[in-house]
Amino acid sequence: MALSDLAVFNEQLYSTTTEILEQQVELFNSASRGTLVLSERPFRGDFSETAMFAKVQGLVRRRNPYATGAVPLKHLAHILETMVKIGAGTPPLDVSPAQFRWIQENPEIAAATYAKQLAQDTLADMLGVTIGALRAAIVNEGPDVTHDISADVDNNKLSHIAMNDGVRRFGDAGNQILAWLMHSSPLYDLYGNGLQNNESLFSYGTVNIASDPFGRVFVISDCPDFVTGSGATTKYHTLGLTSSAGVINMNDDFDSNTETKNGDENIQRTIQSEWSYNLGLKGYSWDKTNGGKAPTDAALKTGSNWDRYATDIKSTAGVVVIHK
Repeated sequence: MALSDLAVFNEQLYSTTTEILEQQVELFNSASRGTLVLSERPFRGDFSETAMFAKVQGLVRRRNPYATGAVPLKHLAHILETMVKIGAGTPPLDVSPAQFRWIQENPEIAAATYAKQLAQDTLADMLGVTIGALRAAIVNEGPDVTHDISADVDNNKLSHIAMNDGVRRFGDAGNQILAWLMHSSPLYDLYGNGLQNNESLFSYGTVNIASDPFGRVFVISDCPDFVTGSGATTKYHTLGLTSSAGVINMNDDFDSNTETKNGDENIQRTIQSEWSYNLGLKGYSWDKTNGGKAPTDAALKTGSNWDRYATDIKSTAGVVVIHK
């Protein structure tokens, strides 16, 4: 690859990666019914904080027109919603001329191939981090938003009854649960259960596996963050999410560098890329003290690093059903 080709390669890599990501983001936002939102909203620094007023509890009181006496004073309180910036990048990738000499005729081909794979893996990475963070934050709330049937000997697999009991945690706000994020394995349990017990999961004739009887769509991914344990202790976590439960803002800071090195048997050339994105969870703020800046995956997927600022549990990201 000549030096003039490198400029074409880098330009094509950036434009193709950006184009593919924009297309997939638009499709994904629509498919998830807005429960997971991917967008471009860059910010400076390690955190983005949005100040808002907390819900005033007991704002309406019963007044006695025949009485006198002081009434306890209420105050407007500020709360902070904090998003955290996450750094991402690639390892160096070998694109040495000896191996890729054919791209001298058309360097866009190699760039497009790399860009397509990079865009797919970037989207998968953002989705995996968000799933892991949502699962950890919701489970950390305990029984208020968690329905755990994994210890039930007879009924420990995912079913519509279990999902309905999970949504029940939201009470009269249950209609705010818009989508189920789940591993493919429990989806097959639902399918088998529907065939065996004639449940109304699928429309006869069309075999629609896109939504449950209440119209909530299924977003299926074999992301390992849906699963904890192994072997006999394996548990699946199916997430019922509200609008904008997980928000990912890309920072438009994608950078790529190609380096050529002499001194080996063959000329060596590598390419390395880096970028960042921001993550926020509905009803939760990133704990800057415990979680820190530039967090690792382990920190992002630790429930205690996400502090609930929403006073009402029904104003948070959603519920989780834990099952075998």
